[in-house]
Parts: sequence; structure tokens; C-alpha cells
Amino acid sequence: MNRNEEYWALVAELGETPPALDGTVERARVRARKARAGRWLGIPAASLAGAASAFILLVNCSMPFAMACRRVPFVRALAEAVAVDPSLKAAFENDYIQPVGQTRTADGVTLSVEYLIVDERQLNVFYTLGWDGENALEAQPALLAQDGEHLEGYAATWGSPGEELQEKDYRVATFYFVEGSLPDRLMLRFDVRDAGYPKAGQGAAESRAAPADGPWPEETPQDRPAAMASFDFPLTIDTGLIGPGRTVRAEQWIELDGQRLRVDGLSIDPTQMVLTLSDDPNNTAWLTGLDCYVADEKGNRYEKGGVSFGSAEGEHFWPNYTLESPYFTGGEAFTLVITGCSWLDKDRTQVTLDLETGEADWLPEGLFVESIERRGEDVYLSLRNDGQGTSFQWYYYDPEGGEHEWGGYSMSAVDRDEDGWCEENTEYRVLRDYGWDSVKLALSTNRRIELETPLEVPLF
Repeated sequence: MNRNEEYWALVAELGETPPALDGTVERARVRARKARAGRWLGIPAASLAGAASAFILLVNCSMPFAMACRRVPFVRALAEAVAVDPSLKAAFENDYIQPVGQTRTADGVTLSVEYLIVDERQLNVFYTLGWDGENALEAQPALLAQDGEHLEGYAATWGSPGEELQEKDYRVATFYFVEGSLPDRLMLRFDVRDAGYPKAGQGAAESRAAPADGPWPEETPQDRPAAMASFDFPLTIDTGLIGPGRTVRAEQWIELDGQRLRVDGLSIDPTQMVLTLSDDPNNTAWLTGLDCYVADEKGNRYEKGGVSFGSAEGEHFWPNYTLESPYFTGGEAFTLVITGCSWLDKDRTQVTLDLETGEADWLPEGLFVESIERRGEDVYLSLRNDGQGTSFQWYYYDPEGGEHEWGGYSMSAVDRDEDGWCEENTEYRVLRDYGWDSVKLALSTNRRIELETPLEVPLF
């Protein structure tokens, strides 16, 4: 029996309900902890608006769901991996899986690609990674064409080793095809590196002590070390197993916080739903974030995911937001519910800060300059961001127009009333080898609002 036949034989066992599950209707959900963010790959900077957050794969599924898989080790592990994401969990429960079963080993490192969950616009790769060394490993994924050329038009997120992630657990690399569709033949490459901290249970927390000289980053991060190993996996996507997506068109204008936006519609695929908006070029601000969910006529609610992206053409901008998918629940009529949003005002994209006096030409609401200290050629900034409506780009400018990138930054947060919401948030940033007496800080968001009454937009 080959790997594919073995897999489907194991899946068939899931159709036999264990006696312990007979009559069980309760489902308990445990809140999942997120891993640190992944990186963007393959999309030109001009077509990208937003950042992605990566999964951490933890056991976070309903009790019956986990118990139903208890006698099937490989499938059980996959069930635990997908349970953190409702759309992937629904795809798994509907046998929407393509087995791979490829393993590569080099220099003591073993990486196995086991399964795919894939549709026309998203590829989810489930893999394991391990070695005999003491430190954790991380694997950076990339997609190549069959001829070895790097593919463009996609974004990627991937799980990172964490204190709770064991080597036997599945990790997931997710590729979002935001320009075009997924090719049926491609090459998946993983570059494997030492993560720089011990494996789970071997003192990982202690290894991340704060810098001795305070909360600021100790030094400019160096280039990433060379990969310990690089593995290529040829993938053939069975397009006959990909369910067709569908589109719900809206094409209606709405007013949000004094700005005009057009809700273009929803694209619904098995692993995600994408909300597409466009803006009025006469708006005074760009939309940089949207707090929303989609509800259907059955009362189901589809929450926003962790990925946003966009494209621009001239004065027009099309932001896109991923949400949980209604593909397997059969909803037909949808309502978009907006509860908040964030903006970047077109005339407030930078803050000019005098490094000698600490004065700024203006500051977004809730942002305060706590301290400025010059140490040799470096300048240390402490910025308190109580409003949490301000975020910075990854670059800043000197008075002569030169562009510089932040080497890194650190943050602290204080929840004074212990209500789960941090009232004080401070960022510690360093201008490295900076000899000027002023700086222009580029903003990505300068204000955020929460709607007292949610805005409901019917979509049919």
C-alpha cells in the first residue's frame, strides 16, 4: 500500500464514530497562542499593504474532534494542526487534503512535507522539522517555478519554533496568491537555520533575557546566517481535487469615518474568504486597517484573519482582507459588519522630531516622546504610544532626504487595571550612526477609531 492509499484508508476510519462520541454535541474551544509573525515573500513592495501574522500549531480543537482521530496517528496530528484555524479545520473535516509524503535529510536535519490543503488562491503546506542539536530550528519557505525561477505575486506566512512547539508537531507554511492563481506544478524550497534559542523544555525562556543596558536593541541585527540546509520539494497540485470558488459582488459605496469606500465584494474559496474594497481618490486618508466580520443568514459569523494585502494604481487603492471561509457551511446571503478602522491621513505621513529639544512638528493623538539620548553616534528614542493608533514604517529620513532602515526595536506594555488591555505601550528605537540633529519618522498609521454603532453592509 503506498502513502496515498494508506492515508485515505486512515481517513476512512474516521467515518466510524467511536462509541465514546455517541450523542456528544458539546464542543469546547481553547484559545490558541499565536506565533511570531512570518515574512512577506514574492510581492513587490508597491503592491503590498499590510503585514501577515504566522500560526503556531497547538492542540486547540474540540474534544470530540480530537477523540475521533485518536486511533489514527498521522491524521490525528494533522487534525491538531488545523484545529487552530476554522477554515482549515472545515477543509480537513470535508477531506479537502492532498497527501505528499516527501522527506529530505542533510547534515543531521530532517524536513518532511506531509500534506497540502489547497485551493485556487491559497496553498497550505504541513511539514515537520527536526535534528539532534540543542537549539530550535526555523525553516524559511519560498516558491519556485519548475525552471527554478522565483515566483512572484504571492505572500507567505509560516510557523516559527516556540516554547510549546515540539519537533513532532506539524508546522504550516501558507502562501496567498494575490496576483493570479496557483500553478499546478511548482518547487517548494525551505532554507533551514538555527533559530538561536534552545528547543522547548531546554531553557528557551531563560535564553531571551533583556539586554543588559536597558530595553533598547543592543545592536543593529546582522545579516541572517547562511542556511544550515536547503531542501527542494517538487509539488504537483491535483487540480481535479480543487473545489471551484465563487464571488459575491456588492459594488456599493459606503461612508466610513468621513471617507468614501466601495465594497467590491467577496471571493469565497475552501480555505479563505477575501473582502475587496477600493477607495475614492478624493479621500483625505488611506485605509490601513479594518476591524470587521461577515455574518450569513444562518447566524454564522466569519472572523477576519491575520492577513491583509492590497494593490495600487495611480490614485486608486484596493485593500483586501482575509476572513474565515463559509465555503463548507453553505451560506448564501452575507452582511459585512464593520466595528472599527485605522487610517493614514495623506497630509500626516511623517513626524519631524528635533533631537536636541525633543520638539515635534506634530504628534498623533496618544503618541508622546518620553526621552531622547545621544550615545556616541547613536540616538536612543523612547516613544510612548498610549492610543495604539500609531504605527511606523520600517524606514526614516534624515534632513537631507536620505533613507534609513530601523535595525530593530523593542516594546514594553503595562496593563494597570488588569483588564487585559494595555494602557501604556512604549517603543524603544535606535537611530544608528546618525549625525543629524533632526529626523523624519515615516508613519504607516496615525489614527484608529472604534465605531459606537457597527456599520452593517448587506452583500448578496
